[in-house]
Amino acid sequence: MNVSYWISRRIRLRGSGGVSGVGVTIAVTGVALALLVMELTVAIVLGFKDGIRDKLMGFDAQISVGTPVGQDAPLELTPALDSVVRACLPGAEARLSLRQPALLKTDSDFHGLVLLGQASVGDFAFEKSNMTAGDFPDFASDSCDNMIVISEQVADALGLGVGDRVTGNFFVDDNVKMRRYTVAGLFRSNFGEYDYNIAYASLRNLQKVAGVDSVAGNRLDIRGIRLENIFDDASALQDALVNAAALGRLDQVYPVDNILRSGAVYFSWLDLLDTNVVVIFILMLAVAGLTLVSSLFILILERVRMIGILRAMGASKPMIRRIFVDMALRLVGAGMIIGNILGLGFMFLQQHTHFLRLDPQMYYLSYVPVRVDIPALLLLNVGVALAAWLILVLPARLSSSIDPSTAISYE
Repeated sequence: MNVSYWISRRIRLRGSGGVSGVGVTIAVTGVALALLVMELTVAIVLGFKDGIRDKLMGFDAQISVGTPVGQDAPLELTPALDSVVRACLPGAEARLSLRQPALLKTDSDFHGLVLLGQASVGDFAFEKSNMTAGDFPDFASDSCDNMIVISEQVADALGLGVGDRVTGNFFVDDNVKMRRYTVAGLFRSNFGEYDYNIAYASLRNLQKVAGVDSVAGNRLDIRGIRLENIFDDASALQDALVNAAALGRLDQVYPVDNILRSGAVYFSWLDLLDTNVVVIFILMLAVAGLTLVSSLFILILERVRMIGILRAMGASKPMIRRIFVDMALRLVGAGMIIGNILGLGFMFLQQHTHFLRLDPQMYYLSYVPVRVDIPALLLLNVGVALAAWLILVLPARLSSSIDPSTAISYE
């Protein structure tokens, strides 16, 4: 049996005088609060990153194939191009799209934006999740050709509502074309730049406006790629398209872009959050470390006579150190249990109720997002326990440096 552990388990942490009781309470509270703050920081940062990335990849494809290099010709989704894309990125969703600049005009006002038409592939879950009024039309149906979906910001700027009519003006080949649209629905993603500049329309309608056939657009949007694979998959697709053109399978070279480049400003901003996480971790470890060290000193001072007796009975210095380290780790364990209960409770409550709200104009999200990442939380707990042990090793040496004869007579 480990004698030092056996002794430490049988020593009451709360001394009869009550001084150590205050120290114990402070230590447990400090560890619990430190772990709580660190867990919430990880969960909120991960949730915030997920929320912003989901919005970015909802409006823009993870990987996109553009119009042929050096030409104004539209992109045609030929069987050869489709086969190259599917062979290089099996399982990904490739959706032909056409982005057409337009000027929406009412009797009293106008607003410039981009009408986005997409092939009816997938479930359009992102677009439908942002709807606040009306419905997202089934643009595959001919009856929805003259319908559009605009954001609440654009609707407010033009004084429009669901069911209202608006004129779309297009500048195509030095000509002005006009189309009458009915507002089928309103959306709000809280992503201001995109809400103000993007509206949804029928791909078939925009193809007619642009004067291209039914298999043509100006982009091939590819989704269903894991975030960490986007750059490598985009590079692989570009190489495959260049090789196919060199072998004569494709008659043009198509450029490939990815959201990590087009949305670099947002992704760089999200990466900066990691620095904040490191700073918070350091501060919280410092707080927990100070409370643990001060509490350990109190425990040692209140048990000086016990240390002297143990040393006189033959206890070694390492054994004395281990006794007090084990005692302090009991405080760490109690604090971590409390911190985990509070942290997980808050996370699950926020996930289901969203009771902590945010200003979407500043944060792009209407509530504080959290993501419960169990592996990350387990790693954090292991790291805190290890850091606490390292912090306690040095002050515990004080207990073994006490002279037995002096300690026995200590009052």
